[in-house]
Amino acid sequence: MNVAHNLRHGRLFFTDRAAILFEGRTLTYRELDETSNRVANALTGLGIHRGDRVAIYLPNIPEFAIVYYGILKVGAIAVSINAIFKQDEVDFILNDSGSRLLFTTSDLAAQLERIECSALERVITVDRSLADLVAKGSAQARVAEMEATDPALLLYTSGTTGFPKGATLSHGNVVSNTWSVVHHAGYRPEDRLVLFLPLFHVFGQNFVMNACFLAGSTLVLHRRFVPDAVLGSIASDQVSMFFGVPSIYVSLLNLELKLDQLVSIRYWFSAAATMPQEISRRWTERFGRPIYEGYGLTETSPFAAYNHDFRHKFGSVGTPVENFEIRIVDDSDKEVSTGSLGEIAIKGPGWRFMTAGSTPAISAP
Repeated sequence: MNVAHNLRHGRLFFTDRAAILFEGRTLTYRELDETSNRVANALTGLGIHRGDRVAIYLPNIPEFAIVYYGILKVGAIAVSINAIFKQDEVDFILNDSGSRLLFTTSDLAAQLERIECSALERVITVDRSLADLVAKGSAQARVAEMEATDPALLLYTSGTTGFPKGATLSHGNVVSNTWSVVHHAGYRPEDRLVLFLPLFHVFGQNFVMNACFLAGSTLVLHRRFVPDAVLGSIASDQVSMFFGVPSIYVSLLNLELKLDQLVSIRYWFSAAATMPQEISRRWTERFGRPIYEGYGLTETSPFAAYNHDFRHKFGSVGTPVENFEIRIVDDSDKEVSTGSLGEIAIKGPGWRFMTAGSTPAISAP
């Protein structure tokens, strides 16, 4: 088992299909697989082994996916760092994770000038030295076979109570969860998924990128949400699946878009914050399709609940995804009645242990 096996299906069956479209650049499944193999071989040559931490401090560019899968292929642990973090936050994460190597850009490298991390041995700037590093490596690599419980990712949460906190996700957590995404959201090989959400975050990384490649679909990648650029891309790249947060949908509604500007999109999804019912209803009335919603968190890889395979319900995050259990419990860990406040308790293969937040009990759809 290895999260990097996500690429195997696409490489085998859709070899020359675009895996990533980005600013006029196309990266096929063959190219993504082979270039990440070269990264894996380069990492091995640098002494990176199974279980070592390798940090990724990158914006939304194709090199994120290339180095991400290269790291996982050798059995190392990918440590994602928010690309807007400054020196103190980056310093904390590098030391907390014990990262031995860091991939970044020359612009972001300015945040590393005064960092003191005894474990960090090397910084690779992808826009200057990555090409030279991988040019010498073979395009063939053996993907490390990992146990389901072996760590794959170290993702740092928002840190609302101080510095960010690391959440470790195993290969089993991520593989199971991406399969659930493909199943519930109905990803298809012919789909094109727009991604402007940050790749360092679990939503963009697992729910969109990893699931996209598992399905053999195409990722239409943007650095960030710029309305004109994204809307132009939807038309020119024939985007069929759109992923956002509620504020993005509010922005799009305020633009007074016409249906023919979005005609290629068959699926809309929102997560990461509560979607106001008014916005969801207005969207459905204007464009004729619902905005599907989900609930999850970094520690659940992230997909835990979905609204809904069979019947959409406004104002709900739905019911647990396959193989998950969700209960609302009191301080004594006893399930509360519908409409009562309690903690969300989640159990499933994308999860180790988590209880979070006070919220009304989830009613049936």
